[in-house]
Amino acid sequence: MANFLNNLSRIEAVLAAAAYAFVACLLFSEIVAREIFSSTIWGSQKLAVFGAIFAGFLGFTLATAANSHLRPRFADNWLPAPWSQTINRTGDVISALIIGGLGIVSAFYLSDTIANADRIAVLYWPLWPLQIILPYSFFSSALRHMAFARWPDLKPEADLADG
Repeated sequence: MANFLNNLSRIEAVLAAAAYAFVACLLFSEIVAREIFSSTIWGSQKLAVFGAIFAGFLGFTLATAANSHLRPRFADNWLPAPWSQTINRTGDVISALIIGGLGIVSAFYLSDTIANADRIAVLYWPLWPLQIILPYSFFSSALRHMAFARWPDLKPEADLADG
């Protein structure tokens, strides 16, 4: 399971980096086209937004994989230390259920988008290929939380900053 999750994280990281590189190149090209050629690249801003959304949702899965989500720490010491492993595992199960529920909702949303043949404004392309990242990211994160609950040694230590 550890190899599978590590390989999945590598693939997601490459795709997220590629999406951000796409956004940067697209916006740079848009600026060059506007400033030098007094023209624009049709749909570039819309594509850049979708690229950033794609990268952001992959970032969500990467944050889950690295155990680096932002969280409040004020209640960390309210319960006895020997309970921490059980509490952490329970938290992972609850997180998996909530995020898995969001995955189900987003899968229904994606299904409705396909059934209604929704299209992207301005570009008029089908919307569903871009929305597929929603259920994927939620189910990927839910899978990780379930793996962390089942095999706690797979969960990386949180890199918490003191402040």
